[in-house]
Amino acid sequence: MMDTPVEESLFQIIHCYHEYAAREGDVETLSLEELKALLTDNVPRFMEALGRKEPYYITQLFQAADKNRDNQICFEEFLYILGKLVKDYHLQYHRQLCAHYCTQHSLY
Repeated sequence: MMDTPVEESLFQIIHCYHEYAAREGDVETLSLEELKALLTDNVPRFMEALGRKEPYYITQLFQAADKNRDNQICFEEFLYILGKLVKDYHLQYHRQLCAHYCTQHSLY
């Protein structure tokens, strides 16, 4: 049986996390620099569409996710970051739908 698109996406997220975590220091956690590289390399349009390209956004995201304050992001903390990004993008998606609907129906 083949993986579904969602299963494949989840596997790719896990693989990506470990690929970037292994770049320096602890191979099971992301440093701030590793997180910046991961997001910049893998979701550039996503970050730009959200207006999140500025370095301070990633730093704030890192600090909010680092629950144990060890200056590293473990996989569980990384899931918090993914949740925040998906939530922000979901809101953007609804704004785009609304704008498209309003344009189509001459509401602007």
